Amino acid sequence: MAYAEKRGNLWRARWKGPDGHTESQSGFQKKTDAENYGRDQEAAIRNNSYVDPRAGKITVTEWVNLWFPALDLEPNTLDNYRYFIEVHILPAFGDRELRSLEREEIATWEKRLRLSRRTAREARSTFTNLLNDAIPRYLQTNPAARRRGKGRKGQRRIAEAERKQKVWATPLQSLLLAERCALLSGEDTDFVMNITAAYTGARWGELLGLPPDRVRPGAIDIHWKLYELNGRFYRGRPKDGSMRTIDTPPFLDELLAHQMAGRKAGSCTCRGTEEPWCPGGRYVFLSPTGAHFRRSNYSERLFRPAADGWHPKRNGKHGRPAMPVLVDMGEPWPGKPVPPWPPAEAGEPFTPPTGRGVTRLVSDEERGRCSECRRTQLLRIDGTLIGHNSDGGRCPGGGKPPAEDVALASWLPLSPGLTPHRLRHGHQPWMDDTRIPYVLQSERMGHEVPGMRGTYAHPTPDMRIALVKALQQFWDESLAARARLAPRSGVAMLDTLLSAYRGR
Repeated sequence: MAYAEKRGNLWRARWKGPDGHTESQSGFQKKTDAENYGRDQEAAIRNNSYVDPRAGKITVTEWVNLWFPALDLEPNTLDNYRYFIEVHILPAFGDRELRSLEREEIATWEKRLRLSRRTAREARSTFTNLLNDAIPRYLQTNPAARRRGKGRKGQRRIAEAERKQKVWATPLQSLLLAERCALLSGEDTDFVMNITAAYTGARWGELLGLPPDRVRPGAIDIHWKLYELNGRFYRGRPKDGSMRTIDTPPFLDELLAHQMAGRKAGSCTCRGTEEPWCPGGRYVFLSPTGAHFRRSNYSERLFRPAADGWHPKRNGKHGRPAMPVLVDMGEPWPGKPVPPWPPAEAGEPFTPPTGRGVTRLVSDEERGRCSECRRTQLLRIDGTLIGHNSDGGRCPGGGKPPAEDVALASWLPLSPGLTPHRLRHGHQPWMDDTRIPYVLQSERMGHEVPGMRGTYAHPTPDMRIALVKALQQFWDESLAARARLAPRSGVAMLDTLLSAYRGR
């Protein structure tokens, strides 16, 4: 039983710890305070919430060395944890004892991190997770945890407004986006992949990890996902174990069948010899070289230009400013993309860029484009093209006037800020708009229905039929709307689909 003993002018609390040894805590002004403290410790022992007074002396670095090796998480999650711990947490708090950490100093540390606000929040969240597992053995409370309702109300409301304003794509925008991506790459694969993302709500990694044997008429089995880590890929189960079967409308079955039938080889070029790296396998969506699409590279080359109408700014050794996506309007609408040029400035005369490696699309006083081989050649004094070779032979364009300049235009922004993951988010309002029951929505998105509702609710065949009909209708309406914009497309697959609407 806890008791108090006199120590000079102060009192010391004494109680028996979980291991049978007598523990103590000094510094109490009154005997009753010491006795109450000792009884509280005994109650904590009975409730399995007892914290050894000496345990908090462990440093953050020592605790990390105990905590991190015991984690059983995906390698990319572990890599993120390792980055925040080694780069931000340990340099600031590594030598500190756990019991010395204060909530206010951790909040100040988060504010002073030279990171984006979102990344700084993730760094603190990692710190919070790290210290959560130190309770109750080493800590009673988590000093890194954020107090609810204590932040600036304005910031919370702004964050909520920004969350609601995040863009998502309508069926027509999804179609136009997929078309633009395919025009930029020159491959039908990008058209089918982005349409599949929009009409299934599948995650980016789930699309990359989709094997052909998981695609069947009327359904796609999402059983695997490809995770990207430092430029390499490994296969794992979907996020949170959300293995599921997604119902597909007839048009998507046809697109996927065409995609798989048209590929000469469906095996990736990975040759991982150690776990967990991809050793190679068959996948529905691969680049022309048989490699997996890398998220950042795909976003910079295709997705951002398609959604924003601009090539994003590029940093590094071969950096360049943001440039508009220029297209040759001599080709079917919305034009064939050409190499990027700097944007024109209002009120300033525009001079087309020249130099080695720059594609000449307009003529000048010295050079012109050949109407036969389409290459830029020097001009004679009389303004005709000099004689030149093309494809190993003499080009018949020599001596003729240069071809007309390319009719250039720039793409308008389609859905600025759209990301591949926002295609998944857009699938949710599509289902809401057609009043698809929540239980089927959750199953399709790979979410759990909480509580007893999730235990007893199940999608019915009629629900699935209604969903498939709604998605097919979305597609038919978006395809008709696209045909009204222009009857042809530079994407071979889409051009074939539009043929049914020509002449209407």
